[in-house]
Amino acid sequence: MPLVLIPVLFAVVIFGRIAHTRIVLDAAAAAGARAAAVAGADTASVDARIATELRNGGLDPRSVQVTIEPVSANWGEPIRVRLATDEDASIPFLGTWAIPLSSEFVTRSEVTH
Repeated sequence: MPLVLIPVLFAVVIFGRIAHTRIVLDAAAAAGARAAAVAGADTASVDARIATELRNGGLDPRSVQVTIEPVSANWGEPIRVRLATDEDASIPFLGTWAIPLSSEFVTRSEVTH
C-alpha cells in the first residue's frame, strides 16, 4: 500500500508546485505589462518589475524567458508580455518530466512618443 500512496502524495505536491508557478508567472506577466504600458516601451524598470514579481513568488528570474513586444509602442498600441519556463516534475517510481509553463498578458500603451 505505501508504494501506491507515496507516488500519489508526490503527485499532489508537484501539481501544487506547478499551479503555484503558473500563478506567479501570470502575476509577473500582468505586472510587467502594466509597467510597460505606463512606460510605453520595454525599459529596465519593466524588467525589474517582472524580476521582482518572480522573486516574490519564489522563482528565479534567470530561469524565466521574458519576451516583450514591441520594444516601443505609441498610445493605444498593444504591448505583449510573454513569460516561459520549465518546471520539473519528478514522481518516485514513475519518472521525471519537464513541464513547459507560459503566461501572456497584453495591455495598451498609455504614452505618446
